[in-house]
Amino acid sequence: MHQTLIEALWWALYTVVGIWLQTLLPGIDCLAPGLIVCLQARRLTIAFWLAVLWILIQEGSGSLAFGASILWYAGLVIFFYGLSLFLTVKSAFFGLFLSLFAGLWHFSIIFLLANLQELSINFNELLVQSLQTIIVFPVLWGIVSLIYHLRIAPGHVTA
Repeated sequence: MHQTLIEALWWALYTVVGIWLQTLLPGIDCLAPGLIVCLQARRLTIAFWLAVLWILIQEGSGSLAFGASILWYAGLVIFFYGLSLFLTVKSAFFGLFLSLFAGLWHFSIIFLLANLQELSINFNELLVQSLQTIIVFPVLWGIVSLIYHLRIAPGHVTA
């Protein structure tokens, strides 16, 4: 029970810090790296409930029609599992490919949904956000993974 409470408090704190970081980095999802950490640790129940919570938060704060965050998180999960068939989730190449995918996926979803809704988007700004996602995603993922695996749930090692 003690470990469960610590983990719940950790993810609550992570959610608050992630939301705060998103105010500093508009257009960048700072919560998604936590989902990848859960998947790495095979904490699928926690990953599911965090994804539900984070999708509701992202959908409520975004300006696109409902569904962009569902596509974002679903794409990350599918790519994570697909890539894990070929690479170990601890490898540098895994992190590189996942980060590149995150940036390209971000660009694709926003570009597609904005066009479907006939919203005007600044192409250069979207490109910059996607490049920032490629850079920020592995940094946050590394920090969260290090803290989580060393301090929060050291018994849940990655494959």
